[in-house]
Amino acid sequence: WGNEIFRTINLAEAGVLTPYESPTAADIPARFKDPAHRWAGSAMRARMMALKASADDAQQARAMRFEGLTDPMFKGQIAMALPTAGTTGGHVAALYVLWGDAKATRFFRALHDNDIKLLGGNSVVADQVGQGNLALGVTDNDDAEAAARAGGSLRTFLPDQDTFGTLVVPCTVGLVSGAKHPDAAKKLVDYLLSPAVERRLIEARFARCSVRAGGADAIKTMDVDYRAVARVLDVAANKATALMQGRQ
Repeated sequence: WGNEIFRTINLAEAGVLTPYESPTAADIPARFKDPAHRWAGSAMRARMMALKASADDAQQARAMRFEGLTDPMFKGQIAMALPTAGTTGGHVAALYVLWGDAKATRFFRALHDNDIKLLGGNSVVADQVGQGNLALGVTDNDDAEAAARAGGSLRTFLPDQDTFGTLVVPCTVGLVSGAKHPDAAKKLVDYLLSPAVERRLIEARFARCSVRAGGADAIKTMDVDYRAVARVLDVAANKATALMQGRQ
């Protein structure tokens, strides 16, 4: 049970997970589960933009799109988590798949030129924006919610709702190969994939929307093949990090 679908896909390809077709996954769209039934996705986290509350109208207009991070008006005031771990790695890899190598490389180099800060995690990004230390950052919906509950002064929104959409990252469940108690493990998988558990994760504001009908349909999501993203994950994350740090 994890929230990094790309790592789960790679674990399945490495033989760590074994096929199991859970009955509670029957209504989950094919996009969010493995054709070989080695994993399935549930409640989805969404990539968000966090903008300082004091931002003016021009800053907000630019921040509505992910590429607004390269605008000189934000120079030295932008941040994301290090891409070598967590959902940020999946996000940068998804951009390589969506845009192709040339455009993605130009983008991450432009972020270096705009003096982006690479921080220790999505929660740190949200906190820094909420405290007014930075103007704009990329984070996850749950980290943005946590920063706001902690008293942070920030606005959050889903980017690129008028262009290519934002990346959504399903939580994933899979059965480990060679499990000592497979019957009990299957019952746990069934429970974790159930609509009731998914609903509780959304109500707790850990996840942003459901994988089931009417969930992700309510927002514009990035249309990428999760398997293609998983294949380039490590290379893309390392390359994007080097570009943003000025090492490449």
